[in-house]
Amino acid sequence: MDVQGVNTGIASYLNKNTVEQKPANSNSAATGAAAANTSAAGAANEKLEGVEFVKSEDTKKPVTYDKAATLEYIRQSEEARMQNFNNMITKMLVKQGETSNLTLNNMKLFVSEADAAKAAKAIAPGGEYSVDAVAGRILDMAKALSGGDPSKISLLKNAVKKGFKDAEEAWGGKMPSITDETYNKVMKGFDEWEASSKGVTSTQD
Repeated sequence: MDVQGVNTGIASYLNKNTVEQKPANSNSAATGAAAANTSAAGAANEKLEGVEFVKSEDTKKPVTYDKAATLEYIRQSEEARMQNFNNMITKMLVKQGETSNLTLNNMKLFVSEADAAKAAKAIAPGGEYSVDAVAGRILDMAKALSGGDPSKISLLKNAVKKGFKDAEEAWGGKMPSITDETYNKVMKGFDEWEASSKGVTSTQD
């Protein structure tokens, strides 16, 4: 037998097998990676097994309320706002009356000339406690309280009347004439507000 031929044949066979096995080795690596991924996914799934997913509480449940209690709350809130309005009017008018009295500068009140002059300036046109200033503040508060709703004018008028009456009681008798002028100015303002809400031009002086 030709030994050289045999060796050549063996070498040829080995080379052929080596070449043919390379793709196999490559496929084995890919297969291994895929198997590893599958194993990881399986492990993740195993972890999820037995985990209970709880649906969050529904926040859109219908809200129930007591209609009567709600209406009573609104009524009480409105009443409290009106009472505060009344209290502010009373304090403002009493202060206006006190300021007016300071202008008398007599021995009974023990008012200095400087204080009398200051008070006179405060109740004069443009002063802090003048008719226009106090009436304007009362009307501004009334409109703010109404939210711009002219249907509440009657209710607010009554609140103002009560405020003036309470101021007179707190005063202990008839208040200075400037308070009456302020009252008339406020009522005129209400009338003008009501007329403008109806599209009517007021002809009052």
